[in-house]
Amino acid sequence: MRRQLAAALLVTSATLAMAEEPALPEVAAALARVKDRSTIELTTIGRHTAKRHTRPVWFAVSDAHVLLQAGRDGKTDWYRNLQQNPSVTLHCGSYTFRGRAAVLTDPKRVDEVHRLFLKKYTSAWLLSFVGSSIGRGRPVEVIPWSVAEARP
Repeated sequence: MRRQLAAALLVTSATLAMAEEPALPEVAAALARVKDRSTIELTTIGRHTAKRHTRPVWFAVSDAHVLLQAGRDGKTDWYRNLQQNPSVTLHCGSYTFRGRAAVLTDPKRVDEVHRLFLKKYTSAWLLSFVGSSIGRGRPVEVIPWSVAEARP
């Protein structure tokens, strides 16, 4: 029991330290190259099946972190999956990022993410005037810790 507690404490400490450290230069450079793309492929691990689950999602990049939004009031499979297992893979162009996802709940950060999405996706901004929830989803922050580039 003590070993399990010690291991959990070590993982938690490492995760907190990782969140506070600046992104690796190669991760930041790769994110800068893909930030203007429309979608990114998000892969989560199924909460019931433990199988990989991949979906294209809208995204924004801020401070070398990838920001996502779950529609349908968070009732999407990918959102529920990452709550169970926060390890995710993101694929965009020739880049594959591995990282850890966290649901954002701080109202200031939530508003910041919504503003970034409305700025990037004009259609979300226009639809927000007619009551659409696009651009007002449940925000998630992915902190990428590695990147690989596929070369032709």
